[in-house]
Formats: sequence, C-alpha cells, structure tokens
Amino acid sequence: MRTLYTVVYAAAFCLASPYWLIRGLFSRAYLKNLRSRFIGPGRILPKRSGRPRVWVWAMSLGEVLSARELVRELAGSGADVIVTATTLAGLAMARAVWPKLPVLPSPLDFSLSTRRFIALVEPDALILVETDIWPGVLWAMKRRGLATALVSARLSPRSFKNYRRIRFFWGRVLRLFDRVAVQTEEDRAKFVVLGAEPSHVAVTGNLKFDQPVDVLQAADRRGLLDESGWPDGRWLVAGSTHLGEETVILRAFQDLLPKYPDLKLLVAPRDRHKFALTYREILEFFPHETARRSAPAPTDAQAKVFLLDTLGELERWYALAETALIGKSWPGAHEGGGHNPLEAAVRGRPVLSGPRVHNFKWIYQGLTEAGGALLVDRNGLTDALDRLLADPATADEMGRKGREFVETHRGAVSATLKFVAPLVPQR
Repeated sequence: MRTLYTVVYAAAFCLASPYWLIRGLFSRAYLKNLRSRFIGPGRILPKRSGRPRVWVWAMSLGEVLSARELVRELAGSGADVIVTATTLAGLAMARAVWPKLPVLPSPLDFSLSTRRFIALVEPDALILVETDIWPGVLWAMKRRGLATALVSARLSPRSFKNYRRIRFFWGRVLRLFDRVAVQTEEDRAKFVVLGAEPSHVAVTGNLKFDQPVDVLQAADRRGLLDESGWPDGRWLVAGSTHLGEETVILRAFQDLLPKYPDLKLLVAPRDRHKFALTYREILEFFPHETARRSAPAPTDAQAKVFLLDTLGELERWYALAETALIGKSWPGAHEGGGHNPLEAAVRGRPVLSGPRVHNFKWIYQGLTEAGGALLVDRNGLTDALDRLLADPATADEMGRKGREFVETHRGAVSATLKFVAPLVPQR
C-alpha cells in the first residue's frame, strides 16, 4: 500500500512540477519554501529539557486561523510547540499569529522528506488540523512509535464520495491515527464508514467557534478607515469570493447605489493569485470608482468599490460591515460549497450567502435556524440586501442572533485538548 501511494504521489508531483517551477520564476520565496519542504529545516531545533514537543500541521491560512487558540493552549500548558504550514499565505499568517514559536514549511509527503523532518524536529506527537491527511508522514510517525491526531476534522460531501471510492486505502490510513476529533456526528459517521477505528473517533466540535473576537469600537472604526485612506459610509463586505460570483455581487451593489448613495462595497477574494483578475472584473463595473488596499491613491476617498488584496485583514473589515456576504456560494468559476461564516457572525454581522454551502452544511443550518443568516440565490440578493439596509434594527437583531449562536457552541478547544491529552507525554 505504501509503495502504491509513493508511486501515485510521485507521479502527481511530476505532473504539477511545471506549475511550481513557473510559480518559482515569479517568487523566490516560493522556491525557498519548496526547497525546505524537500530537505527539511536548515537548522536542528533542540528539544527543551523535560518538555514534550507537539508538532501542529495547519495547511493554509484558514487552518492556521482555526488552530490559533488550540496552539496557544498547548504552549501555555508547557508543551514545546512547532507549527508547520504548507502555503506561503499560511506561513505568513502563522508567523504573525505565533511570533515566538518556530514556524516551518510542512514537508512534502515523500519518505525522504518526512523522515528527515522528523529526525531534525523530534516531535513526540503530530496534530493535523481539519482535512489535512498525509499518509506518508503518518507512516513515518508510526514507524517511530509516535502519536498522531486529526482535530476539528470534517469531510465535505465531495471528499467523502471520492474517499469512499478507494475505501480500501483510506481505511488503512485513517487507522494510523490514535485520535480523530471531528466537528459533528455526521462527520463521525463518515470517518467510521471510511474505516477509522470507532473508539478513536469523537465529536469535539469546530475549532472555528473558539476564535478570539475583537469588538470594534467607534475609535477603532475610524482608525481602520484612516489607516486605509478609505471613506466612511455603510459598508458591505464580501469575503472569500471567487471569480464569477463577484459579478453577481457587483450587479446587486450597482442596483442598490441609487437608493443608498453612501454605500461602499469591499471585495476580498479567497485566492490571492486571483487579485489581479478580480480587480479587472471590478473595473468593468466601476472604472473610475475602484480602490485597492495594496495601492493607496488620492482618489480612494471617492471610490465606491474596494479590493482587499492583502492577507489577514478580513476579520477587521467584517467588524465594520453592515452586512457580510460569504463567497463560494453563488454561481461562478468554482464548484460551490461555501466558506466559513463564523468570522462574520461572531462579530454580530448579519450573514448573506448563496444556496451552495454544502461544505459547511451544519454551520449554515444552525445559523439560519437561529436567525443569523439568510441563504439567497443571485436573483434574490438585491432584495435581501435592500431589506436589511432599509431596516437597520432588523439587521442588528439578525447579527445579535448570529453572535449568540456562535457563543453557545464554544468549547471545542477544551474538548479537543482533553481528547488528545493522552497522546502528549507529561513533562
């Protein structure tokens, strides 16, 4: 089984290598990251006497944000925590969130890469966050008798369907985990069906519910606008958008402007590599009233649409929003499935999404039933926004209900730590 996986992984790597090389031509940081993922960190990280070392693997920016409180609690309990991330965005965010912790690129899943990384880092346990399952590193950890866990785990309908096709393989891989902490009972059933040991799987909740919240005061709002050079007004914040559905949002905004002339729209694309394409799309609607966060200009104060083409700032803008629109849920150049609405809901913002939110089915079901979110198709988006803008009291009530929904589901960090505690050696 390991040989088969190695051959398939190597073939996939070779097929993707032209793309990576082209990326490397435009980004020296990308090539440096790729080199570290091949051969491991350039220095040995000595273990501190008497302290267990926990390796937390958070693939990208979203997983890093999910793991914030988990890592903080682990480090506070006396563990020596090493964080790895795979993407450049994830690495940048991890270094910003945990400036005092070692943050390294995750190794590639080749046997040589994983063995070298483990030998240099010397972890006592590995914790993978959400849907990051790498058979090569799991085999390497097991060969050394080291503990492994998957936390805040979930399986989208599409992933479950694909995994089930080769259940004979994934069943063996999932049994390598000593603990699998899942988000919901539905996720637990999926993992057990795929072959995970039932006694090793427990529902501990979604780590995203436990994210820290900064309440935006009036002075903070003014400071955020002064810092960006952008005008005050009534802001709609469209977060984690994808190409194509941004057109749906821009058309709705264009329809609303005559009625609400002080209205502003912030568009925050999910994929940073699509920033330029999104900017060109916005210019088709507002050629002279568009601003970019990365390129301040004197005309920004007169702009109507604003592109957030930087990383790690979306949460701050959700706190300023009248209404939050969550992407990957309206028709566009993507398969749909939605993105996490909790960052907006926890800040008391009413949430609007399209109907294609199956990747976050449980969260959206609970949030809509609580009255904190609405699912509307592209034809109903303008009317839904109009109702909320015309009735601020209803919008505030919707935001309050969303925040209460999040507050009632906190506790995933403590439940997860309790579940994985037996895997971490006591100092």
